Amino acid sequence: MKRIISISIILTLVAMVCISCEDSSTGPKTTKTATAVYVLNAIGTTISVIDLESGDVTNDVATTGTWPNQVVYRNGKVYCVNSGSNNIQIFNAETWAEETPIDLGDGHNPMNMVFKDDNTAYVACSVSNTVLKVDISNKTVSKEISTGVGTTDILYLNGMLYATNTAFDGSNYTYGQGTVSVIDASSDAVTKTINVSKNPQEIAVDGAGMIHVACSGDYGATPGGANVIDPATNKVTKTLVTGSTPGLLAISTPDNLAYLGVWGMGAIVYNTSTMAVSHDTSNYFLGKGGTGLLTDPDGNIFISVWDDDQVVKCDKDGTVLATYDVGDSPSSLTMKVSAQ
Repeated sequence: MKRIISISIILTLVAMVCISCEDSSTGPKTTKTATAVYVLNAIGTTISVIDLESGDVTNDVATTGTWPNQVVYRNGKVYCVNSGSNNIQIFNAETWAEETPIDLGDGHNPMNMVFKDDNTAYVACSVSNTVLKVDISNKTVSKEISTGVGTTDILYLNGMLYATNTAFDGSNYTYGQGTVSVIDASSDAVTKTINVSKNPQEIAVDGAGMIHVACSGDYGATPGGANVIDPATNKVTKTLVTGSTPGLLAISTPDNLAYLGVWGMGAIVYNTSTMAVSHDTSNYFLGKGGTGLLTDPDGNIFISVWDDDQVVKCDKDGTVLATYDVGDSPSSLTMKVSAQ
C-alpha cells in the first residue's frame, strides 16, 4: 500500500492550537455546501466533511472499506479507493447514501484513480502491477493494462495516462529502477516507459503543462526528490534532490509552487518553473503533517496532520488560516468548489 511504502513510520507531533472553531459532530449527516474539502480518515476508516463556507466539520459521514487510500470528488459524488477491499466505493456527497461499490477483483491493491471522462476511470494497482480501466456506469473493469512493478499513482493529460511504478521488491525491501508508464488512452496501450528517480509516488501537472513526479527514495542511503517530465518528448528534463523522503505532491498553479509532502514534517516547496526551493529540510512548510495535501484555486494549501487528527489550511507564505478537527488519522483530501 502506498501509505505504508511512502509513509513508513508514525511520528509524535506537537498538539495544535485551533485557529477556527468548528462543529466536529459525528454523522451520518446530510452535508450540503457549495465548497468543501472531503477528508479520508485512514485509521478511522471514515470520511469527514469540511464546509469551507461556514468552517464547520462533520465527521464520520461515511464508513470506508479496508485500507482506504484515496478520495476523489466528481459531479456530486465522492469516490473512495480501498486498497484492502479491492474496490471503489461511491457516495452521494450530500446525503452520503452509498451505491454498490465497484469490485476491482482480488489481488490488485488499488492505490489511486483518475477520471478520463464522466464514465471512464483508470486505477493504479500496486500488487497486480497494472492499470485497470473502469466503466463507471456499468461498474465493471473493461480492461487491465500491464505497467511496471508497484504501480501507485496515475495522471490523465491530453489523451495520455502517466502511471508511476515504485519497483518495490517486497522479498528484500529494496527498490529497483523507478519508472513512469505512458499509456495512450485511445488504445489503452503502453507506448513508453520513462526512467525516473527511486521510488516514484504521486504525479501531477503544473500550469505550464509539465509533469512532476514525487520520488521518496529508499528511506535510507538514497534521498528522494522530484522529477519533471516534458509530455511533448516524454523525457525527464529536471531533477530535484531534497535530502528527504517526499511521497505526496500538490501543485498550486496560480503561484507556480509545488508542495512535496513528507511524513510528520509538512512539505518541501519549490517553484515549478525555476525549481528554486523555498522550504527545504531546514524549514519545512508548516513543520508537521504531510499525510495529505491539497491546493485550492486561491493558492492556499491544506495539509493533513495524521497524529493530531486535524487538517490545517495555510496560505502560500505559511500563515495558518484555519485548523479543522477531523477523524482518526487523516490522509487523502479532495475538494468540491462552487463551479463543480
